[in-house]
Amino acid sequence: MDLEIERELMDAPPAPIPEGGEDKFDRLLNDAMSHIEGLMLVVVTDADRTVVFREAMTMFHEPRFEESLIDRCYDTFEDTKRLQVGVGKVLTLFFGRMQVVQFRVGSYYCTIVCDIISNMGLVHILVKRIRECLTVFAKMSKESASTSN
Repeated sequence: MDLEIERELMDAPPAPIPEGGEDKFDRLLNDAMSHIEGLMLVVVTDADRTVVFREAMTMFHEPRFEESLIDRCYDTFEDTKRLQVGVGKVLTLFFGRMQVVQFRVGSYYCTIVCDIISNMGLVHILVKRIRECLTVFAKMSKESASTSN
């Protein structure tokens, strides 16, 4: 990654709260995919494991592998939760020559897959921004559920 882009991302202020726009979140994921070398996949699912957002490198199209990898991440996340090791924290797992980052915000889970050589500082900045957006989405879902009752 270009050092100038890296500095810009590191010095960037926190992502603004999205104005209810999934388009802005999609753009955030698309930009991250373009600027973070080695970033292969970002998947956000709801509590039922239904994919809500997905951004992947064009050459990363292995549906069965992706499903298996994400299922393993869920299992690890749930095992960690049962052990009461900081629920809600960001987990970083190593799987072969990949790093897998998973976290949960409200009812949303996010799984990020990147190459072993990726700049994890930039990946964790992306995690922070995604968590901010998912916090807003979780609040919006909660509010819409309470108004419909």
